[in-house]
Amino acid sequence: MSRASTLDLRARLLRAAEAEIAATGPARASLRAIARRCGVSHQATAHHFADRAGLFTALAVEASDLLLAETREAIASAPVEGGQQVAAAGAAYVAFAQRHAALFDLMYRPDLLRHDDERLLVARRTHRDLMVDTIAAAQKRGWGVEVPTAELATLGWATVHGLAVLQRDSVLSAVYPDVDLDSVLRQVAHALDSLT
Repeated sequence: MSRASTLDLRARLLRAAEAEIAATGPARASLRAIARRCGVSHQATAHHFADRAGLFTALAVEASDLLLAETREAIASAPVEGGQQVAAAGAAYVAFAQRHAALFDLMYRPDLLRHDDERLLVARRTHRDLMVDTIAAAQKRGWGVEVPTAELATLGWATVHGLAVLQRDSVLSAVYPDVDLDSVLRQVAHALDSLT
């Protein structure tokens, strides 16, 4: 098998894993089903991934990189005033969860990933550093100055992650059908802004 074919199979396995997770959920997605989607034997996956956790971890790294890119783009597009860039980052997180539900479902599953994988650790730290830097920059402009930067980042992440999960699971719209998610995100930013 040529190097190009080998790399192509790796990419195909990642896309097949994403599709299988979307169809069955991450806990039920098997290597056999993923291989079947690619038209290869499940033994062929061993050329790229030792096991399902290895494949899922690679997919989680890819998802983390995509989330990072989308978050950077949202921050760069937002006005610099106040906490607007922080709010844009939060909105990007929720939007990512909606657009890439299968990837989002996988990214924070300790039972399915190798959490000591260096690539995954680096991807998570890079996203954390982006958020901390964005919040620190807003604090230099007078936003959120009464709360330590890391605590504000943690509070913001917990809030938007909760919103993303509630929205993904259709709980938010079922319990609060008249609430607009974009409005809620603006209110979260306003609430965080009131901490100044």
